[in-house]
Amino acid sequence: MELEEFRLQYIDALRFDAEHDGSEPEVQFISKVLEHLEDMGEVNDPNPISFEIRGRRGRIMAFDAYAYDEADNALILIASEFSNNRESIPVLTNTRINEIVTRMENFIDESVNGHMEDYCDDSDEAIIISKEFRQKIGKSLMTSEILRFRFIIITDHILSKQVKSISQEDFIERPAEVQLWTIDRIFNSITSNSSEIIEFDTSEFGCEGVQFLKAEIGSECEYEAYLGIIPGYLLAQMYLKWGSKLLQGNVRAFLSARGKVNKGIRDTIINAPYNFFTYNNGIAIVARSIGFSEDGQRIVHFKDPQIINGGQTTASLANAIIKKEDKKGMDNLFVPMKLTVLNIDDELSEEQVDQYNSITKTISQCANSQNAVSDADFFSNHPFHVMMEKLSEKVLAPPVGGNPFQTTWFYERSRGKWEQPQMQLTVAERKKYCEKHPKSQVIKKEKLAKCFNSILMNPHQVCQSSAINFSKFASFIEELYQNSRDSINEEFFKKCVCSVIIFDTLDKLVGKASWYPKGGNKAQIVPYAIAKLFSLLPKDSDIDWHSIWQKQTLYPILADELSRIAYVAHQFLMEEANGGIVRTISRTPALWTKFKALPFKLSDNFVSSLISKEETKAVEASAKRAHKFNADIDAAVEIFNLGYDYWIGVYNELTANNILTYGDLTFIKSMAQYIKKGNLLTTAQCKRLVKIINKAEDKGYIMPR
Repeated sequence: MELEEFRLQYIDALRFDAEHDGSEPEVQFISKVLEHLEDMGEVNDPNPISFEIRGRRGRIMAFDAYAYDEADNALILIASEFSNNRESIPVLTNTRINEIVTRMENFIDESVNGHMEDYCDDSDEAIIISKEFRQKIGKSLMTSEILRFRFIIITDHILSKQVKSISQEDFIERPAEVQLWTIDRIFNSITSNSSEIIEFDTSEFGCEGVQFLKAEIGSECEYEAYLGIIPGYLLAQMYLKWGSKLLQGNVRAFLSARGKVNKGIRDTIINAPYNFFTYNNGIAIVARSIGFSEDGQRIVHFKDPQIINGGQTTASLANAIIKKEDKKGMDNLFVPMKLTVLNIDDELSEEQVDQYNSITKTISQCANSQNAVSDADFFSNHPFHVMMEKLSEKVLAPPVGGNPFQTTWFYERSRGKWEQPQMQLTVAERKKYCEKHPKSQVIKKEKLAKCFNSILMNPHQVCQSSAINFSKFASFIEELYQNSRDSINEEFFKKCVCSVIIFDTLDKLVGKASWYPKGGNKAQIVPYAIAKLFSLLPKDSDIDWHSIWQKQTLYPILADELSRIAYVAHQFLMEEANGGIVRTISRTPALWTKFKALPFKLSDNFVSSLISKEETKAVEASAKRAHKFNADIDAAVEIFNLGYDYWIGVYNELTANNILTYGDLTFIKSMAQYIKKGNLLTTAQCKRLVKIINKAEDKGYIMPR
């Protein structure tokens, strides 16, 4: 698909969605691009909220969404430049870019130094956001939660050829960056299998390169290893330019949750930078590839560097420059570096992406073993997602709303898996694809974590950033996977879908409620209300999950009860905030404990609609047994399909290498002969064969492909 065809389809889809939802195409555009930016890791939990306010002397203050990057200490403002022009592609000029950025800066400046109250009513949401910005930016860099600004322009325009580069001066004593997401950039990122990567020469930062020693780790390794000494100012400047995009995902989440900068790191930067190399444990980096100076003595080029340990060290160096704490300079500050190079230069296939993630995960786990980073933090690479993806392909939703066919709830294990297949389809084929896999039924990992964690009664976690909530949810899944893997089955998948239906339906109900103020706190009200309802269920009762699945919506009594509780949650959160920020207080376990204890009587009609808990357990037990049986059958078929020649070949290799005992070898040979006769192995035989093969692989044997 070419850019022009993509643009036309993109505009048409926006117009269709707008007509369907009763909104405007630009609203759909903002929503769609924000979702894409979140998938790309550019923003986290963006808040779509549009302002255009005229202040003194015609000064315009405007933006369309905002977000915080807690790992980066950044405030992100996003502005839309949307034409809805189907006939021709508009052009974004330097002049217009400057106007849009200035309007975003104006809002921040008025929030910090002005009086937004002069232009807005006290109830206006602009006042609330303005106060929030003022509180986070603070009066001093030393105490501020915001140490940098990022201004993002999203547009259906293309960039003018006159725009050669985009630079931005510091704003309110903090580094500021401008990002442009034009229609062609959106197109390129959607059609690519991978996110935009970081690639640079050290000379860009005035550095002649990084001293290193290559480690001789054997020819069988899939990567190369180096020990290096990286200048502190280079590391700081890298972070000032790219921020937490340098950090591997789990490290980013860890840094967000950790909060305060380590006092020891800060003190060394301020008082004894020359001792930093000795005092600091250093950083660990994984890169796709590197380049060397002509004499081979220094590393001068990095492609896709990801910091997998030492994120706090890196952020501290950058923050010291912002806060002007590096009074003695960084000329003599050096950081120990362990560098792993994977030597992957080409565009990554999906298989290579999985391999890349697996390698970085393993290295990261080991590198962070001394820190409070659990297995759950590496959950994005968990086999749970593969299982959910397979279940989403297999389990079809009942036809509803007059549709004559069943649909899927598409579990998007990795970014772009729903959109990318459509790129090669005709208009008619794409329509058919979307009928079977509706966009409204795409479930992202982070979305599932938010919805399921609500029914698990963890609303304070849901109100955290997506990364932190995802990590918390992972602990539940990891325990389930380890202790009861067969529980991750068709019924579990249906329950996951139902949790999404519950969350999204209540979100819409709250948004339309007469009591809900414009710019209210749906993101906090919804999880708190859902958690409250589940906490109130009698021990022997449960909601009717089967009804939700069959109808693909909430049954009226459940919807009414959730709406009642949502109103109570709204009142409670506003009272507890007492003019402060609901988003902040909602994240504490203490607030959930207090709301959980708040008296609330379930209606008699709702209680009478509940089903027996035993009924739910019986359905889940049956599904677990069925899944185990099917899994056993699948394993037997897979072993059978490999054939006699394959297994007798394994037997001969293992015999020649003298790896296993006589008993184990004899068993493999007998299974090969069993298969030759056309027989499927029993469950017990499969388990023993797999156990034997695992034993062989532990001793260094590699199974033939």
